[in-house]
Amino acid sequence: MSTNTTSTSPRHFLTHLLSSLPSAPPSPSAPQNPLQNLPASHKNLFVTLHVLFPNDFLPALDLLDRRLVTRFLILSSPDDDVTNDDEEAQPVARNTERKRERKTLYYVQSAQQQHHHHHHQRRSRYISSHDTTTQSYEVRLGAWNCSCPAFAFAAFPAVSGNRAGGAAMAGEHAEDDASAGFEGAGEEGWGFGGRRRGRGLAPVCKHLLACLLVDRSDLFAGCAEEKRVSIEEAAGWAAGWAG
Repeated sequence: MSTNTTSTSPRHFLTHLLSSLPSAPPSPSAPQNPLQNLPASHKNLFVTLHVLFPNDFLPALDLLDRRLVTRFLILSSPDDDVTNDDEEAQPVARNTERKRERKTLYYVQSAQQQHHHHHHQRRSRYISSHDTTTQSYEVRLGAWNCSCPAFAFAAFPAVSGNRAGGAAMAGEHAEDDASAGFEGAGEEGWGFGGRRRGRGLAPVCKHLLACLLVDRSDLFAGCAEEKRVSIEEAAGWAAGWAG
């Protein structure tokens, strides 16, 4: 008996769940917390996400609450206006406007390093310039990747058993990933896991989850910033020369 694995796969379920998030941005008079006045049906969606990602969902909301997420819009035309160094990054545009942009990536500042910096700032006035630098992690939702160590551990978890058994298991999963297409694509062509192949649940971290919430719901438009950059500046960020 054949079964429809696509409709019941974890990635398809998460695609549907994230596509059901409220799309309307909060009004200017709304409370600072965008989740405070949500109806019960929408709050249940976030409770479900917390159950599915118990270690990453609340830290992701903390990143958004502290506004540590920045969306980069990479402009291919030199005639387009980029965000200058003396200009402040703007709140992210609504997703209906963002869909016109082809190349988008995110940078998330390290929450731990922010806490470490503020802790020393309270204790001493003498902070050298190199102490104020902030570690940022690059997040690409299409490629489904984050440059943080936590994502690397989630993507390549330790395999129990002997080395031979682990090698056999890795080979089996590699064969499945090679034969499997993109799982869980929704009506817009978007799917949880991006272009990552395979039938299993795609790895996540708090940085990627925070960017995913900004990308899929205008509810968090005020919790992140947006910066328009040239291809050269984007390359500099990727190489670690900016920030």
